[in-house]
Amino acid sequence: FGSSHFGFRASYRRVYTPPRRTKLRRHLLWRRPSSGGDCGSMAAPLGRRGFALAAFVSAACPASAVAGLKRSRVDTAAHIPLELSGATCADPPTDLPKYCCDGIVPNKDYVQTCECNPGWTHKECVCKAYLNVRPCHHCMVHLPATNRWTKAFSQSELYQNCEDCVGKCKAELDGGSCGAFMADIWGQHFLEAEPASVLCTADYLKEQVMKPDYPNGLRSSLYKAPKLRADDDYHQPSDWRVPGVGGST
Repeated sequence: FGSSHFGFRASYRRVYTPPRRTKLRRHLLWRRPSSGGDCGSMAAPLGRRGFALAAFVSAACPASAVAGLKRSRVDTAAHIPLELSGATCADPPTDLPKYCCDGIVPNKDYVQTCECNPGWTHKECVCKAYLNVRPCHHCMVHLPATNRWTKAFSQSELYQNCEDCVGKCKAELDGGSCGAFMADIWGQHFLEAEPASVLCTADYLKEQVMKPDYPNGLRSSLYKAPKLRADDDYHQPSDWRVPGVGGST
């Protein structure tokens, strides 16, 4: 497969040599991942040739890397539109705070604040900007990646406990006082995905606890630094330098 961009191209030409057409070459794109490694991601595959190339990548890369490529493509395509309620950054009202906009688009750091959404009612403001900033995040405490659980629980059991917790939490929020706004809130945080499929993953847990503005109380509840144990009786797959909590070293 080769360890470089050019190594890939050389391997690919031995499998299939497309006609020399500028239009085709312009659309067969290969880019290396930012984390390095031999596998990158392919953009805009065309017809049968695109599928042939994808099949070659699947055969040449480890299964975990191929899964990463699929996730990368989904994450790139799926993004939350930045939109304010009752205002537009292309022609902002005079009383809209300047920090609400980044040029002609909303500032992503303030797009979910009350002052930047004059179209929200008082109840909508309370529900979206205060009561449901981190919906169901407490359920992540069930994950093996928290380093909190003994091996009396299997990993599959812990993941199931997390999913059950999210299911119960979601049902309670949907039926609660903010129920009228929960569809917007779920979409803002999890796009089209089921909340449990995002929340109950080690990657999402790490992303959250590593944020500088994540509440320290919640952070310390969701992650414990791993410790050396003589009997190795705890699930401790994570060793992250979490602010305020630290890691093993």
